Amino acid sequence: MQSQSAGAEFRPDIEGLRGIAILFVLLFHAGLAWTPGGFIGVDVFFVISGFLITGKLWRESQLPGGLKVTKFYAWRIRRLLPAALTAVTVITIAALLISAPINRGELAADGAASALSVANMRFIGSVDYFAPTTLPSPFLHFWSLSVEEQFYLAWPGLIVLLCWRGGSVRRLTAALLIAVLASLALSIWLTEASPARAFYLLPTRVWQLGAGGVLALIGVVGLSRRAGSLAWGGLAAIGTSAALFTAETPYPGLAALLPTFGTVALLYGGGAIGGPLRLLASAPLRFLGKISYSLYLWHWPLLVLSAALVERPLTALETAIAVLSAIGLSWLSWRFVEQPFRYGEWSRRATSCGVIRSGVAGALSVVLLTQGLAAGLAASPTIVVPSPDPSTTASAGPTPIALPASLTPTLEGARDDEERLRGDGCLAFERVTTPPTCEYGVSDSSVTIALVGDSHASHWFPAIEAAALERGWRLLTFVKVSCSFTTLAQRNLALKREYRECAAFNEATVAQINSLNPELTIIVNRRTFRPISGGDTPELSGAAYGDMVARLSGATAILVDTPDPGREIPSCLSKHMSDIRACSFTREDSDNRDIGVAERVAADRAGATLIDLTGEICRSWPCSPIQGDILIYRDADHLTKTFSRSLSMQLGAAIAALLPR
Repeated sequence: MQSQSAGAEFRPDIEGLRGIAILFVLLFHAGLAWTPGGFIGVDVFFVISGFLITGKLWRESQLPGGLKVTKFYAWRIRRLLPAALTAVTVITIAALLISAPINRGELAADGAASALSVANMRFIGSVDYFAPTTLPSPFLHFWSLSVEEQFYLAWPGLIVLLCWRGGSVRRLTAALLIAVLASLALSIWLTEASPARAFYLLPTRVWQLGAGGVLALIGVVGLSRRAGSLAWGGLAAIGTSAALFTAETPYPGLAALLPTFGTVALLYGGGAIGGPLRLLASAPLRFLGKISYSLYLWHWPLLVLSAALVERPLTALETAIAVLSAIGLSWLSWRFVEQPFRYGEWSRRATSCGVIRSGVAGALSVVLLTQGLAAGLAASPTIVVPSPDPSTTASAGPTPIALPASLTPTLEGARDDEERLRGDGCLAFERVTTPPTCEYGVSDSSVTIALVGDSHASHWFPAIEAAALERGWRLLTFVKVSCSFTTLAQRNLALKREYRECAAFNEATVAQINSLNPELTIIVNRRTFRPISGGDTPELSGAAYGDMVARLSGATAILVDTPDPGREIPSCLSKHMSDIRACSFTREDSDNRDIGVAERVAADRAGATLIDLTGEICRSWPCSPIQGDILIYRDADHLTKTFSRSLSMQLGAAIAALLPR
């Protein structure tokens, strides 16, 4: 997302390449089906930045007096910080006004992390870039800017160290090659072992920045027709990556080699005879390349906040309007923020140390501003944004329904109102292949029941545990996140590969249950999961579900999965406290049309009993997310512990009817 380095010959092909990179990112974030791998535009930016920055640093290290690190930092601050801090400030204000009140603290923290260039570290443990569980943060895109800025912070000092006492370009190139190979090896390993860390962290991205740096140090610019052909091949590699990669592609890892070395090839031969210079130097691409930094800053928050404002996915027309608005706003940012701070009177007169002090003060001021705004809004009356879609409330009647004052749990505590299995270590996470030994209820009971399934089985635990304690049953749990109890092979989006651990966990569950022989096994699967193949319809997924249940000895009961609200309920309610009907959902919404279909097929196939408590959750349609004074959902699809426990009598009675008398 950077411009050509000062002192180097201007290359219009690089500006056009930056235009291609931002175009792919823009189309990916806009949801264009043709570019499901458009996120590789960020990788293109990494390579370009490594090429330009390393070349600049090496040239300056060879000047009399050597490389001045403070001068470099001041140059980067003038180039990057004014536009970034302006964006963070505006995005924070807009997000705090538009987004759900209970999300304000998190949004302010996201903005502060972005201003301090540590957004990648903030998001690493809580946000899947490709599949955030709720409406994504308008600051999520700052992760890549943080990676680059952390690189800029460390790389000049390393060059000074390597050039100490007459270091040669050969020494620097060798050191960078070692760093590239080590980083690539780490990236490949972590992409399998910990995909989030591989995606967000600097050490697993250094090899991409370093690949461009090696080319800059070699100092060879291809001028032959062969170099031009290589550049065309590089362009094809980038385009192929954007067209064929998807959110489920293990990334970065080995897959990132294609766009990374495609970019290196373009940097090598982009201006060569017979190369794609005419295409790259075309006016539209150069315009996008010129404003690419500002466009990167502004396009994502405009898309995210527009969706937050209307409280639904954007239509194609709305997306197009948001994208065009982002381009216009980005030109204004480039013209009136980027350019004046780079080339204006203050920039020319300020000393390097003065620029650094101003940059640090500016970042800290924005951090204080974001926190102050969040605190001020928290102390002010709640801003209620009315639903723009009257169809969600029309059938519910004209009288507004206010949020109960005695709501349990409270909206602020809703997300923490979850079953104890996670804290007990009994909700197995992705890497676990053997069910942990977890026993609840009455340990010396003559009646044992087992609970099997994914996190939607886990959210029924409070109800089943309460019934077990009341009726004197022993309760065993065999639950694992995102792991449906089925014969179908599944993909895990977090691991970005086949969920082998789930298959192993299910096999171990079957073996243990058949060994323990409980009086009843209760199975719950989330209605929507990710089969690799063979589960395209509720009937097909239900058949595979039933085949798995049929392998269990003893009596079995399949519990119908809960209705899907299709939105994060605590956030929605915090925006509509004066009329909670805006957060109701219908039987026709999302996957609710298929409630009970797969479970009925599975029960018939396995000879299991079907338990359906849908009517206890949604007593009428549209379905309210609140029943009496109890909040039903703690997020977009999981029950609160409080509501689950409130159904212990009904579920307990259904279970008791299936046990031997």
